[in-house]
Amino acid sequence: MSWENWRGKKETRSINMTLDIRAHRGEPGFALLAIAGNTHLSVADLHRLLAVEGVGRSRSWIQRRRWLFQQPDAVNSSGKPNADGKDGFAMTIMRDNPTLSVRQLAKLLSERHIDRSREWVRRNRCR
Repeated sequence: MSWENWRGKKETRSINMTLDIRAHRGEPGFALLAIAGNTHLSVADLHRLLAVEGVGRSRSWIQRRRWLFQQPDAVNSSGKPNADGKDGFAMTIMRDNPTLSVRQLAKLLSERHIDRSREWVRRNRCR
């Protein structure tokens, strides 16, 4: 990585874009590194992987953090995405109300007969 500093001098740093997570076993961030490196695995598989590595994390902990490392178009539910066909309308409402909290947006959607959880709103409000 190269850039010009405030004095006009060119500076360069070497950046390693690959990471071997085995070198981080036993460190606090190992669970997040394992999740980031294995986005193709299910929550159950990730839970099993962390248990084998001796990292005690609950399934709910993994579920709450797994989405951080997934592509925006990833589908994690077994149900049909946008089953009621109201996702577009919900996104428009959320875009028109950027200052509302997640809870307030979920309530606003519910008042308009669009049933979406606070978790769904949290994940989709910035799209």
